[in-house]
Amino acid sequence: MSAFIQLLSRPYQWILLKTKTRQGSLTLTAGVLFFVANLALIYPALLPDLADINPWDESVYIHSGQMIFNGEWQNFAGNPLAAIFYALTYLPFSKSPYWFVYSCALGRVILFALLWLSACLFASQVTTGKDGQKLPLPAVMAGFLLVSPFITPMLRFPSDPLFASLAGFSLWQIMLYKNTRLLKHIWLASLFLGLATLARNDGLLMFPILAAVVIILSISAKQWLRTIPAVALPFAAVVGGYILFFGLLTGRFEMGTMGRTYDNFEAGHQAIYNVSGGINPVAEAKLEARRAFGTPEENNLSVFNAIQRNPKVYLQRLLITVKQLPDQILHAYGIRFAPVLFLLAARGILALLRSRQYGLLLILFIWPTHLASGLIITLFREGHLLFHFYIMLSLAITGLVAILENIANPRERIAWGVVLVGAALYGILDAKLAIFYGVSIFLIALLAIYAIRNQVGERPEVTLAALFIFLCAGLVIHGSYPSPTSRVLGDDAKEQALVYMWENLDRGEKVAGGAPGMVWAAQMTFINMSSPDVPVHRDSQQFYDWMVSQGVRAVYVDHSLYNDSPAVWELIKAQIGTGLTRVFSGDEGDIQVLLLQPDQ
Repeated sequence: MSAFIQLLSRPYQWILLKTKTRQGSLTLTAGVLFFVANLALIYPALLPDLADINPWDESVYIHSGQMIFNGEWQNFAGNPLAAIFYALTYLPFSKSPYWFVYSCALGRVILFALLWLSACLFASQVTTGKDGQKLPLPAVMAGFLLVSPFITPMLRFPSDPLFASLAGFSLWQIMLYKNTRLLKHIWLASLFLGLATLARNDGLLMFPILAAVVIILSISAKQWLRTIPAVALPFAAVVGGYILFFGLLTGRFEMGTMGRTYDNFEAGHQAIYNVSGGINPVAEAKLEARRAFGTPEENNLSVFNAIQRNPKVYLQRLLITVKQLPDQILHAYGIRFAPVLFLLAARGILALLRSRQYGLLLILFIWPTHLASGLIITLFREGHLLFHFYIMLSLAITGLVAILENIANPRERIAWGVVLVGAALYGILDAKLAIFYGVSIFLIALLAIYAIRNQVGERPEVTLAALFIFLCAGLVIHGSYPSPTSRVLGDDAKEQALVYMWENLDRGEKVAGGAPGMVWAAQMTFINMSSPDVPVHRDSQQFYDWMVSQGVRAVYVDHSLYNDSPAVWELIKAQIGTGLTRVFSGDEGDIQVLLLQPDQ
């Protein structure tokens, strides 16, 4: 066994030896190796086909980037930094019919790298371990990122990773200020949060949190007056500067946040009304919300005015949202991975309390409190719950270090045995076998580490072997990674439909559909057949006449139309062969392009 441990630890010992002569080489080497390994494991998800691109959120931002070159900029509520980001990824591929795919792939790779960088930089400023000594936490953070199953799904909603990484950079700078008391870090924290606010409006709610955290930290340093301009000016320059730029460009100085918030409030009605009728379920929920709370115009776009109209129904929404939240959090972080992660984080909190790192805990708890705003609109996407994943991972790392330092303590072993066996039994009794699987693998890893330590004793290579075992356990809990596939753009039916529209329709022509991604990829104007104001109650001929009056040139058909809006599809299908001509069909009719023939 001792020889086996020595063999496992040789590469790590070499890195440790180099660390003595070259500061930071352990962190850098391990971080780079884990990052490259993660890229190799998930690259199929970073290089999507057209069918793999999110036809709504991701497509919205890719399209908004391309539209910048047509002189169309997003207002503040439209998350303009995401549009600017995708404008840059559009540039190298603007002449290709597959520009949408290439722009998406480049964007995913960059966003993936930003998430990694922000998390590792934040970890570099967290102290843990006995006596609060600093450990090479970025390397451990990199290991956690490698086995975390939630990073890849985040990339389908680009404003989420862009906001999360920039907010992470801001918190990294706050931690640097906490550790150095240099004011330049406050300026940079404010700058990063301003950029995060242009990526998602949530940054507006985070600015008071930033100010509060900085003031708390600066009072002890007796320089709180000097931190006020450092907090306020960069944020105001970034956010106010863009609002001014957009206003001078368009003549409209409104931010648009009230309208966007109210739209999300109406979408949040899905908490109690999620029935698929004639149109998209989200559109159905918005229509039902208007029946319950009144129209946006009647409420002057105020969520609070709407709630006052019908507090009973709002309370129903709120209670269901709160009830569903724990399950959403579990699924956001991965149903097998989350229980182990949260148990480690709880152990990390205990370790920080015991080492009296109250300031660090206060920062970590205050920073994500803006998420409570989701309770007002009763709308949480799983991506929202991952905005500050680096905090959860850092707490888990702290807990992991505490376990390794105290594994010889019988109370530590007994406590973990009871907790993990209890969690495994709960997974069985509540039919949540994914929880049983995750905690069982972690328990086996702990038992293996204890057996090694009991045989070999406390030696540096034992700790390294323990980290290796935890890494293996994490890879098992993570589960399968996306399988590599041989991809040739143009083979898929959606890509063939894209090429048909690209080559046979004029740029900017109006194309109706259930989701915008494919239409925008062909650089057409999208007419939303999932909108609440679509006249779905007309007969087929009247509906066709309505499309003609809207200037619709073609209809793109896929599952987002016939599955999500079946009533609309029935009205359209009845016109095929009369007012509509099928000019493209693929996947046995699942993908179609229909041309309107208004003169027939």
